Amino acid sequence: MRLLADAHISRGMVAFLESLNHDVLHAGALEPRLSDSAVLKLAAEQERVVLTADKDFGELVFRQLQPNSGVVLIRLTAASEAERLALFVRAWPAIERSAPGHFVVVADRTVRRTALP
Repeated sequence: MRLLADAHISRGMVAFLESLNHDVLHAGALEPRLSDSAVLKLAAEQERVVLTADKDFGELVFRQLQPNSGVVLIRLTAASEAERLALFVRAWPAIERSAPGHFVVVADRTVRRTALP
């Protein structure tokens, strides 16, 4: 899967996805720093699913109807990065099946998906 990880996504999550041979571009490596709208636009142009912890992407997708290939919103509340990574790894099979063409919300105990408008 082709993914664009927003700047707030940990290197651990990116490394996990790369270990599964996913093509991951990390927004933190792009210069200059991109706005959320620009991240979503770049991801759509490159047919990448956005991986983010920023709820503002919901506004861009559902209210502003900005074109995109899919968004995965990470809403994990575990205190440590190691715990969040473990929850993400456990949820990944469900995320991977759902992400393209959907807005997916990953919480501590659930993975919810909504078709894109």
